[in-house]
Amino acid sequence: MIIVHHLNNSRSQRILWLLEELGLEYEVKRYDRDPTTMLAPESLRAVHPLGKSPVITDGALTLAESGAIIEYLVDRYGDGRLAPRLAHRNTCDTSTGCIMPKVLQCPC
Repeated sequence: MIIVHHLNNSRSQRILWLLEELGLEYEVKRYDRDPTTMLAPESLRAVHPLGKSPVITDGALTLAESGAIIEYLVDRYGDGRLAPRLAHRNTCDTSTGCIMPKVLQCPC
């Protein structure tokens, strides 16, 4: 069974949505941020050394980063559903890595 290590206010929401869309069984392990520092708890570091989320465990595989997890789940369990063409995958990775930091810096 897939285990989703879910940190509140993180990109792990998109993993939960995808698992629901694919109709897969999964378990959620919740982690709450410190209300003062907004940092992840130390218990998440046992799963990911930086205490980042999302992380999934699927059998012996532990995988971090939402984009990588989405590609893995769609490739392994999607049966061709919900999979963008390769050119679109590269665009999605580029936009997250290049455009999102600028969006977060916007004083709007």
